[in-house]
Amino acid sequence: MSYIVEGVNRFLRHSLLSYKALYGFYDFYSYLLIKIVNPILQLIFFCMLAKYAHGADSDLTPWILGNAFLLCTTNAFFGIGTVLANERQFGTLKMIMVSPTNKFLAFFAKSTVHLFDGLFSVVIGLLVGMLFFHLNLNHVNLGLLFLSIFVGMFAVSGMGLFISSFGLVLRDVSLVLNTGSIVLFALSGSNFSIEQLPVFIQKISYLLPLTRSIEAARLIVKGQSGVSISSLLLQEVLVGGVYILIGYSALHIMDRISRKRASLDVY
Repeated sequence: MSYIVEGVNRFLRHSLLSYKALYGFYDFYSYLLIKIVNPILQLIFFCMLAKYAHGADSDLTPWILGNAFLLCTTNAFFGIGTVLANERQFGTLKMIMVSPTNKFLAFFAKSTVHLFDGLFSVVIGLLVGMLFFHLNLNHVNLGLLFLSIFVGMFAVSGMGLFISSFGLVLRDVSLVLNTGSIVLFALSGSNFSIEQLPVFIQKISYLLPLTRSIEAARLIVKGQSGVSISSLLLQEVLVGGVYILIGYSALHIMDRISRKRASLDVY
């Protein structure tokens, strides 16, 4: 039992130290702008845009929830997706790749704090919705709502880990991350109803993370509960698990390709 506890503690210490190494150079004001001001302005922009498009008296709850979930992309998507690229920039990637440790667990540990940091961004988005757009959470099952948020973060982090593996063979993985971010904005149901999309694109939407967790959160805020929400959250966990498995396989494939191409230190 003590061995398991020590392993978990080591995993969490690794995650926290990696996060501090990545963001430790930020001062308080820079962190405030990135983690507080930017999410507030982003959510206000999209909610005002929805209000303009659908009328001043329209219920903005679906857009508030959708865009609050999308705030996690800064951490759970970009933060995790650039893990390998950052290791290359700091000159430590080749040492990790030749070490006997499990590479996937090492990178997964680096991603854990990003997941919780993304959760913090979503909470900020919900608070902004309550303060500026009259989002009503008085009669909402907050435990179930936070569960849907955490499940969404898990699914997005799985996709981030998958894209992160391309950092072994690409000079700049930001192009892939930015493309993936735009796809999430357009197809996850956060800003556009999935039912309004062409049928073949709807199928793509349900292959992406956040789609089901956003839908579940909207049902929870409406006061619903039961099998439908449980089914959506279980499917979202499955989607995140599939992305993690794909990321695990992709990491091994990209590792072999990078060794063959000698691209570990290529900028």
